[in-house]
Amino acid sequence: MLRHILKEIVDNYMQKVSGLKEHCERCLRTERWGGSVVLMVVDVAFTSTGLNYFTAIVPRVEEFNKKFVESGRIRNLRELAEANISGLISVWRNRRSWSIAKEIASYLTALSKDDKTALRTWREVQASKIGEKTLLEGLEE
Repeated sequence: MLRHILKEIVDNYMQKVSGLKEHCERCLRTERWGGSVVLMVVDVAFTSTGLNYFTAIVPRVEEFNKKFVESGRIRNLRELAEANISGLISVWRNRRSWSIAKEIASYLTALSKDDKTALRTWREVQASKIGEKTLLEGLEE
């Protein structure tokens, strides 16, 4: 059920955000945000709001990075999944975005304890479900 909800959310917003294919490709190669899967998940959750990526999303992800990642308060997906939303609101007030980030983090953590392996495993699972097509091929339509 969670997979269906995530797919709906992602499919809906992927069609609306310019430059998303390139962004997703970098994320799936774990190259975005200096390789921090936590920041990639937060980025995706914030991006789901449809706000301007460069004026709204990037500055807030950078603020989250400073307040939570660089400070050591949230070092991996498991810690993001377990984080209290009330503590995260200081960076981004949208509780729905935080719920999405926490659900994604929880799902990925179940795939692997290593964040990068978890994201890559998710990508492989998704790619295998659609056969020989690449995971992002549908974005070109």
